[in-house]
Amino acid sequence: MKKYKQNHQQIYNQNLDNEQEPAEQDIIPHQAFIRKSIWITSLILIGLAIIGSFFTTSFNDEGTAEEVVANRISTSTAAGEKLFTVETNTNIEARDFEVTNAGSDGGEARMLIWDFNKVDLDEVAIFVDGTPVKEKLILTENAAAISIPVPSQVTIRGVKDIGGGISYAVKFPNNEKTYFNVVPVGKLNTYTVLPRP
Repeated sequence: MKKYKQNHQQIYNQNLDNEQEPAEQDIIPHQAFIRKSIWITSLILIGLAIIGSFFTTSFNDEGTAEEVVANRISTSTAAGEKLFTVETNTNIEARDFEVTNAGSDGGEARMLIWDFNKVDLDEVAIFVDGTPVKEKLILTENAAAISIPVPSQVTIRGVKDIGGGISYAVKFPNNEKTYFNVVPVGKLNTYTVLPRP
């Protein structure tokens, strides 16, 4: 009798299993994998587009390269950004600048300097409050970073001109401004770095 009940129970369970509806099958093999791949790819592309929008702000927002340099100060030029592919006479004259909002009073600020023109390996020297910080800095498209006290006076002296004049850009990330300048060999540009009010 016990064996009969076990067999009867097994037959009953098999009948129940047969009555359940079969799972919906995909029409295309691997359809679920394809859907998941498309979903993941879409999310990645949207994420990259959002991240890219943070990094694509460039001098184009302020006009042509010539207009940006002629204005002398830019709020949208990225550090290391090259505005010209040939050594261009930028038609600007050497000038001193007052840099406001560079950092907190008594603190430090970063100054980034690079050749915004065609890279021809011009050289400058950098002094902070009269003390040499870089006696020989070769200007390239890679922005060189220098820590400076706030307030202070930064002086940039032209050391070596390979041709076409020594043109360079200086960016102070704290105030988000880039300053375009030229300096003849042996001459000086001064940046008076002031704290936030």
